[in-house]
Amino acid sequence: MAYKDQRARTWTFVVYPESAPENWRDILSDYHIPWVESPLHDKDVNPDGEVKKAHWHIILFFDGKKSFEQVQEITDALNAPIPQKTANAKGLVRYLIHMDNPEKYQYKRDEIICHCGAEIDEYFALSASSKNAILWEIIEFIRENQVESLVEFMGYIQSTNKRDWFDVTANRNTMIIKAIIDSVYQVNHAKDDKRSEELRVREENIVKVKEMAEKGVSVRKIADTLGMSKSTVARYLHR
Repeated sequence: MAYKDQRARTWTFVVYPESAPENWRDILSDYHIPWVESPLHDKDVNPDGEVKKAHWHIILFFDGKKSFEQVQEITDALNAPIPQKTANAKGLVRYLIHMDNPEKYQYKRDEIICHCGAEIDEYFALSASSKNAILWEIIEFIRENQVESLVEFMGYIQSTNKRDWFDVTANRNTMIIKAIIDSVYQVNHAKDDKRSEELRVREENIVKVKEMAEKGVSVRKIADTLGMSKSTVARYLHR
């Protein structure tokens, strides 16, 4: 019978504020294992709508495989429930904020805390299809909201904590996004310039109409000379 290895490099467990030692973080860090702490999950609910007990999700990243008994020694020191091994570190890290579970409360990524050299950025990397989908959203947003400044757009990204938008904008598509923003600006201000020119010409024509009328030129003659209708001449004379 083949032996099934029950050990794993990545383990997870939860810590409850009311049962953990006050210095539980120091106790855990003293093991010198890279570990990650979730935001305090105090808004999770059961299927019946009852709010769950507040808790932290903890992930341990060992250099080598560890057994259940070895990891339980750590959880016992924290008065935590039994640990669970995982083969899907990416899914587990993203679950710390319910990133792939939109039906659950969405915690903030910047509230995840890495201890003892743990690194998790790679687990939030976007797939090619996700990058394209986000770029589509960004372009759509710029056009719908008539964004005319890259600084204004980046400010919006930061104020709304859209990290995926920041990643796509800053690391891959800055030139195309800037080109679209510039195009929106040019189109909008071209319209303004055209409108200003139309108003200037109109005011000049009003002055000409009144000057010719004061000299006794007929409405028909004024209209023919300035290339406008008699009704327009009449309207200008009453301004």
